[in-house]
Formats: sequence, structure tokens, C-alpha cells
Amino acid sequence: MMHEELLEGPVVVEAAPEMDYEIERNKPMPNIIHGFLQHKIGVLLDQLFADKFMFISELSLDSTPPSTPDICIYPKRKLDVRTVVAREKEMPLTTIEILSPSQSVNELMHKAWDIYFPLGVKSAWIVVPELKGIHIVLPDNRNYFFNTGTLTDQATGIEIPVERIFEDLL
Repeated sequence: MMHEELLEGPVVVEAAPEMDYEIERNKPMPNIIHGFLQHKIGVLLDQLFADKFMFISELSLDSTPPSTPDICIYPKRKLDVRTVVAREKEMPLTTIEILSPSQSVNELMHKAWDIYFPLGVKSAWIVVPELKGIHIVLPDNRNYFFNTGTLTDQATGIEIPVERIFEDLL
């Protein structure tokens, strides 16, 4: 015999934390590979280019729809803690997105074309873990894929050995 109760009033169902993350950032919840690559790329870029650029993870941009790239590259400057806003109005030079298993390269290409480039972003990197490579997209529709040798971003002049990014992945 089953026991049933009648509920009075509205029932509130809370979303799973990963859904909140995905809705707020407009992207899938990251996995261990994603987090590892995000950290590794940020550290390598900082080691090589901290004198010219700053590298910011998970920055919410003031865009429509709202977007939070995995890493944003800005010219080096001092940050004023007194003027922090919830969504950054100044667009980065470069956005870096790490492809998650539930995303397609096409989806991230459209994010660059439809959101980032119209707002003034100069280049967008799409990191593809399964291919151990990085696709750079530029606003003029030039595209470059690097899975060996030196990645060169023509918009920023950044050069980084691709193998160093993926050296710890099988």
C-alpha cells in the first residue's frame, strides 16, 4: 500500500547546481580536462607574456547574450578595486574557449562571430582537447589550426608552443 500526501500551495523545485552554472555562464559545466587546460594555458601565457598582457579566467562580459569566456586576454594595466562591475564592459583582445564534450566547434565559432567580434574582440581561440589543438578565428574569417609547433596569434603577437599545453594529456 502506497502512502500519498497532498501538497498545499506551489511546489518549489530547485535547479541542480550545474544548471545554474550553465545558465549563468551560457556554457556547459567544465570537467577535469577543461579545468586542467584552462589553468595550464593561463599559467603558460602568464609566464611568457605577463609583461604585456593580463590573463583573466571566467570573466563575465557585458554582452548579449551574456558570455563568460574561459580566459580573456587584455593589455596589461592596473585594476582599480573601487570600480569593479558585475559584467565587464571593456572587451578583451582575445577570448579563449575550451570545447566541452557537449559543445561543437561550430557553436563556439558562432559565439566568436555573433558575440565577440561585433563587440571588438580581435581573436578567438577554440581549444579542442580531443585533437590536442587550438583553432584561432579572426574577425575577417581567417582561421588557423595549431596542433604542433608554435601557435601564433596574429592579433596579439602571442606565440606559444602547442605541445607544452597538451603535454600531460594522453
